[in-house]
Amino acid sequence: MNDIICTEICLAADKYYGIKTDIEDAEKLLLYLREKYGEINPGLIENAFITGEASPILTVSETYFFREEIHFAFLQEQISLIKKSAENKSIRILSAAVASGCEAYSIAMLLEGENSYYIDAFDVNPESIDTAQKGIYGPRALREDGSSYHKTAFKYMEKNGNYYHVNREFNINFYIHNFMNEFPGNNYDIIFFRNAFIYLTVSGRERILHNLSSALRPGGILIMGLSETAGAKPPQMESMNLNDVFYFKKLYN
Repeated sequence: MNDIICTEICLAADKYYGIKTDIEDAEKLLLYLREKYGEINPGLIENAFITGEASPILTVSETYFFREEIHFAFLQEQISLIKKSAENKSIRILSAAVASGCEAYSIAMLLEGENSYYIDAFDVNPESIDTAQKGIYGPRALREDGSSYHKTAFKYMEKNGNYYHVNREFNINFYIHNFMNEFPGNNYDIIFFRNAFIYLTVSGRERILHNLSSALRPGGILIMGLSETAGAKPPQMESMNLNDVFYFKKLYN
């Protein structure tokens, strides 16, 4: 019986989250649901995915500040180009599958001093979004990885014991959302969707790439993880390379 239920969980993970789930993680979710609710039925499993209750167990929330520094150097170049192309334009950025928020805060720290910017940042995991909204992180989120931007984060942090608290108000809207569904925002200049694509199923990849493309303005840019662009073919977008940064640009209508 457990094998049958775990198979149902794996199928539901693909259907609702678009992710590949192994039996071991399915068993963890099954144990959690049994301890909390007792008897298991298909409706309970489905509801756990719809509400996001399954996401802390099945999704990956590993992240840290200024991860993959080449993308942040690229971001600074693009911001300058966007400002030149349209004066007084509000720069709109989306951080998709943001996990606990480090990426969105890193972007905002680089945009500090810009007159007009707006960042949306979402994740399906309610616990991750709660962490992002509180802005409280352990030392692993600020670990050294050779990035020249690494120390930038500390200018906006206040240390309290073993934790660091973001002590600056940034124009970031953190919210819970499943990237398998259409995004509530659109017309973004830049979308960051990094280090999540590798966990998706074939059907999940197709759907999320469609949603990402739809949310970009014509000429907008999609930035994915350094190891992910080779396997991605977003609709209405062309692959680009600038200074060894591979990214996608949405075609003009």
